[in-house]
Amino acid sequence: MIKVSPPGYLMERHTRIRAAVKDEKLPALLITNYTDVSYATGFEGDDSWAIVAPDRIYLISDFRYVEQVGVECPWVTLVVRKHSLDEEVATILKKRKWDRLGVQSESLTLRQKQALEKAIKPSHTRLKPTADLISKLRDIKDSHELGLTESAIHIAQEGFLAMRKQLRPGMTENEIAGLLEYEMRRRGASNSAFDSIVCAGANGSLPHYRPADVPITSNMALLCDWGARYKGYRSDLTRMLFMGKVPAKIREIYKIVLEAQQAAIAAIAPGVAAKQVDKVARDIISRAGYKKNFGHGLGHGVGRDIHEGMRLAAKSTGVLVPGVLVTVEPGIYLPGIGGVRIEDDVLVTHDGCRVLSTLPRDMDSAQLM
Repeated sequence: MIKVSPPGYLMERHTRIRAAVKDEKLPALLITNYTDVSYATGFEGDDSWAIVAPDRIYLISDFRYVEQVGVECPWVTLVVRKHSLDEEVATILKKRKWDRLGVQSESLTLRQKQALEKAIKPSHTRLKPTADLISKLRDIKDSHELGLTESAIHIAQEGFLAMRKQLRPGMTENEIAGLLEYEMRRRGASNSAFDSIVCAGANGSLPHYRPADVPITSNMALLCDWGARYKGYRSDLTRMLFMGKVPAKIREIYKIVLEAQQAAIAAIAPGVAAKQVDKVARDIISRAGYKKNFGHGLGHGVGRDIHEGMRLAAKSTGVLVPGVLVTVEPGIYLPGIGGVRIEDDVLVTHDGCRVLSTLPRDMDSAQLM
């Protein structure tokens, strides 16, 4: 059998993961988080675990994925399970005779841990919990990840532009959300990055509103928060649309939110505390008298998960470094009136930052009729 080597970007990841495992003084790491399994192997299925060893990566899966593994990651040592996942792990440990095995404390449930300990008991291997070992590595995006993320952003933007051309008074929030997701899939998205948020009028005051059968009417604001998932990577954007005349209060807070977002983006650079970026936006909104109407964090990391890694928030302890990708999404929410949120995906670079999303943010661009 010809040995297949992983592509360069995966080899670099393997080196980083193994170094992190070694720093924990562990011989190997069991990966139970499906997102991390994909990150480490290139396998895009689920219901599978991986073990990172010094000399190979085991992928424990089942018959459903044998062909898929052969296409996506032929470089792994595939274990097609005939028993439970924990029993297959125990079989590997019996052969390898490791005294310890790292496990993901943020992923492995108590029930799974108990079952695994029971299965591996004859091997005398001890489980050692690790915390966010791989998720911390995922904070810094490599060039392969950034390419896929930019494709996810492009698909989301093109889908949005196609959707807005079809908007008419009388369409419902649900209909618009479905149309938006359809247009993204038409352009290559595997699905939406999360359940699309479409808020008509006063519903815009609910940051994580779920679309309903509420029709849009003339002289109404429409808040759209959406993203595309492409080859495992996600985008996350928010824009306002206006059906005719912009309500006076919405016009007022739009200008404030836009100023806050632009100032926060300008503050992003390596070495800057994440909470400082949040403060820049929050201070502008607070000075305008809307402190109580901006209750969520300014942004979050995005990648394979829609919320991952770095948080731009008042209590964040993180510091920005090159390669970190975050959303910047200030908002003002007025119950009974509506809300405004503007969101873009921003990459920290060596000399500042780069906004990866390109949709215009000015109020004129949001005008539909």
